[in-house]
Amino acid sequence: MIPKKQFKKKARNAKRRKYDSAWKEVIEKLFENFLEFFFPDLHAAIDFSKKTEFLDTGMRPIAPFSDMGDRASDVLVKVHLKDGTYRYICIFIHIEVQGQPRANFMEKMYIYNYRTFDKRIEAGVPVISAAILTDDNENFRPDEYVVDFCGFELRMKIPIVKIIDFKLQNRLREKLETSANPMALVVRAQLKSLEVNKADDNTKFNVAKELIRECYKQGYSKKEIRTLAKFIEWVIRLSKTLEKRLKEEIKKIEEEFKMPYLASWERSAKREGKKEGEKKGEKRGEKRGEIKEKRETAKRMLLNNFSVEQVITITGLNEKEVKALMN
Repeated sequence: MIPKKQFKKKARNAKRRKYDSAWKEVIEKLFENFLEFFFPDLHAAIDFSKKTEFLDTGMRPIAPFSDMGDRASDVLVKVHLKDGTYRYICIFIHIEVQGQPRANFMEKMYIYNYRTFDKRIEAGVPVISAAILTDDNENFRPDEYVVDFCGFELRMKIPIVKIIDFKLQNRLREKLETSANPMALVVRAQLKSLEVNKADDNTKFNVAKELIRECYKQGYSKKEIRTLAKFIEWVIRLSKTLEKRLKEEIKKIEEEFKMPYLASWERSAKREGKKEGEKKGEKRGEKRGEIKEKRETAKRMLLNNFSVEQVITITGLNEKEVKALMN
């Protein structure tokens, strides 16, 4: 039997990995929105007409953050600038909640920046580091590493975003309320997850439902809604029973807004695809799950009197497939 203390530690680590995955997927799927909202100076310098390449850092065995466990994660991306050059940007996500501030956080950031630069060096292409701090300690604001001794000077200053500031500062609260950028909803979900961290399941359920409803009210794209819904479901964890209930509520919201696509359906389709993949390969199974999801979505749309053209546009099915479903 697993000791109770060890079991609780594993549960905490699993929760942190969920936060890790949630933020990393948001950054990768909505990278341009992410930079525009959180780091506008970086966003203004990048040429988004050229390919953005996300990279595996390959730094796990030697990363100075290894002793922090799942409390820190990173995304490394290669971007092209408007001046014709390119850079590596390393976005760090500090995900510790209700933890003690790390006095050596910036020292570790400096070491990580250099090691990434040393490993990825291409004619001296620099690595630009930035950090998102999702913890709830308003006094923890590391942004500078300095060594100054006997004529030797070394300084690294990084841009940081403290999520809790969107609750504490009037200017950022106003930005949160008025911005159409999907990252505004990401921030709201993150703040809500801190508020309801110790609340009962019904409270968490109502918060998750209202946040998902807001995705539709804002008129986000299909890709944005799916990514945001996954983020919400990751950072506000529900019991299996309430997950099923939330799925039913989502169906009602979808019918209300006439937009039949969301992460819960996508996830269900992937589960079916995974089962099929155990027999014929995981990739093939996931593909079949996606096709089945599209067909089920198309059926619901046809039952709600959507036109063939609308069904084709939203699901990606061809005209022949849609007309076959009409029968």
